[in-house]
Amino acid sequence: MKRSNCTKCHYPVTTCVCEYVTKKVKNRTKIVILQHPDEVNLAKNTVRLLQLQLSDIQVVIGETERDFSSVLNDLPKESTALLYPGKESIDVHDCSALAPKLTHLMVIDGTWKKTNKIFALNPWLQSLQKISFSSIPENQYRIRKAEQAYSLSTLEAVGHFIHVVDGCDNQPLLHLLNGMIEQQTKFMPEHVKARYFED
Repeated sequence: MKRSNCTKCHYPVTTCVCEYVTKKVKNRTKIVILQHPDEVNLAKNTVRLLQLQLSDIQVVIGETERDFSSVLNDLPKESTALLYPGKESIDVHDCSALAPKLTHLMVIDGTWKKTNKIFALNPWLQSLQKISFSSIPENQYRIRKAEQAYSLSTLEAVGHFIHVVDGCDNQPLLHLLNGMIEQQTKFMPEHVKARYFED
């Protein structure tokens, strides 16, 4: 039997996160998520949480340039950056020096392997200014195994960016993330839950 989903948060009713959603975080920089198709229906995907909490966010699902054509048509490339590590990336704390000022941030949502594939398949992404974090906050997303020691979930990465660049309070995002973790783990046996929360 198919599980019924909450009509507001779209999580299964048994793990609904609506009680953790607070007022919208009003981000100045528009967040554009390029989401790999494999991420869409994952119970632990955090893009869904960002859609619940951010005031200005767009999610486009795909891998190729054709998939993202709707974004490309209206994208102001001169004021758009990509959140992506690399030698040519600038630190998030230096974004205020960019001219023109950033209006859009592209974020690729997927595993490292899938993120790198999307980056390789889209030369237009490679032409954007890259932004990365020289230091990152502690990863709070403990219920999905990080591929790298410095990995953050998409929600945490976006939250850190808008906190530094837009001056937004990212605590509502982290509160929602922790609420989702609580909901996802509440039915786990204690010995399984311990694996995620052990030091």
